[in-house]
Amino acid sequence: MTAAVVSSDIKENKKILESDFADCSDFLLRECKVDGTQAIVCVLDGMVDSMQLSEMIMEPLLRYRGKYSGGAELFNILKTSVICSVEMDTAKKFADVYYYLSSGFAALFIDGAGECLVLGIQGFEKRSVDEPSNEADIKGAKECFTETLNDNKAMLRRRIKTPELKLKQINMGVSSKTPVVIAYIENIADSELVSMVEKRLVLANIRTVQDFGELEAFLNTDRKSYFSAVGNTERPDKLCSKLLEGRVAVLTDGSPFALFVPNLFTDNFSTVDDYDNLPFYATFNRLLKYFAFVISIILPGFYVAAGTFHQELIPTSLMYTIAAAEATTPFSLMQEALMILVLYEIMREAGLRLPKVIGHAVSIIGALVIGDAVVNAGLVGAPMLVVVAVTAIASYVVYPLYESIAVLRFVFILLGGFLGIYGIVLGVCVIAVNIASINPYGIPYTAPVSPLNYKSLGDIFYRESWKKLSKRKVKVQNLRGADVDKI
Repeated sequence: MTAAVVSSDIKENKKILESDFADCSDFLLRECKVDGTQAIVCVLDGMVDSMQLSEMIMEPLLRYRGKYSGGAELFNILKTSVICSVEMDTAKKFADVYYYLSSGFAALFIDGAGECLVLGIQGFEKRSVDEPSNEADIKGAKECFTETLNDNKAMLRRRIKTPELKLKQINMGVSSKTPVVIAYIENIADSELVSMVEKRLVLANIRTVQDFGELEAFLNTDRKSYFSAVGNTERPDKLCSKLLEGRVAVLTDGSPFALFVPNLFTDNFSTVDDYDNLPFYATFNRLLKYFAFVISIILPGFYVAAGTFHQELIPTSLMYTIAAAEATTPFSLMQEALMILVLYEIMREAGLRLPKVIGHAVSIIGALVIGDAVVNAGLVGAPMLVVVAVTAIASYVVYPLYESIAVLRFVFILLGGFLGIYGIVLGVCVIAVNIASINPYGIPYTAPVSPLNYKSLGDIFYRESWKKLSKRKVKVQNLRGADVDKI
């Protein structure tokens, strides 16, 4: 019956409501009379503020006395002169009425009026603004997005105090009708980029939207790659900086993470603290991240390749140590590296999923399994354990790329174990070509390094002082290339 149209007969409306919400214990319906005219007020329990319902809606309705010629005129009088709610709309279809009810609105039906008045009096429980848990910082702001879309919009509006900040809302999901907001700054964001993002979301054939990850595939490039052209963040300050660069953000109701496009490769190596620290220290940290990214992917594979095929590359004293360690183990270097990394990933995943009360048990077991015990048992050589430990720690330095790093590590170990250094070099070349081929929304993924943009280099491998950064007016559309990945 959700396709039905609101009738002017209030008895018919009541019949449809009671039929559609049968066996719904949270559906509350109140019949009353407004100056002698039959009316219905309905809400979903737990979604509205009972005090606002009483003071802003029920009390004005029951006290109203006036002159009117019918239900339609009374409806307009109540809408314009009686009801105190600021957030107000009308609905002519029951599907729209149910959407508003599920969003914390009250629905008012008047006998003789062929439409419904919906009033915003939200009062559902929600998580308060807390510190970011996945993007920790030392000197930056200590607040993150929540699961409530209106609160997230308010955090953006509080930082960018201008009507040029546009928060366009659409509903996605055939079944869920989840509110999704497209955020951008007019006159900064490219209108073509905004329209492309909106087009991709509107054309997305998806049944329900429960989290931001379900939308990422529709916004990402169709080019096959281990790297994503869609960024995500839980920090309002970071998202605002992206919007000021001309990017477009997507916020989903029920998710504490926001997406932004386009996400460039170099974006993964900058953090909020980089802009609060002195330039020389921020530059040091930036270079440290690039170095950690390289060794987290290549180091295990290079160690396997050098120890298996290219022993001449290893210093003699170190070669003796490696040879002595490997003489007591039954596995090859490649097998050892794969085994240890698989065990590490298993324990890491277990530590993430276990309740916090018993989560510490994983670290204790991990210290026993991947530690002196496995070396003393003669299963793995001590040098290999050191290499894997360094690699694991380095992979967390560039956390936004951890998923890509975790998989590519195994690829390079296999290349090093079967093809040696030549396989490692070949793998690096393939990844470089793949990264350079990604062109989301016409903006090269490798920009501003390739194609080279000198004005933007002051915030890539090193960080200039704020006196210079404040003078730059960098917009992401200025990095646009010639081709555009297909939608």
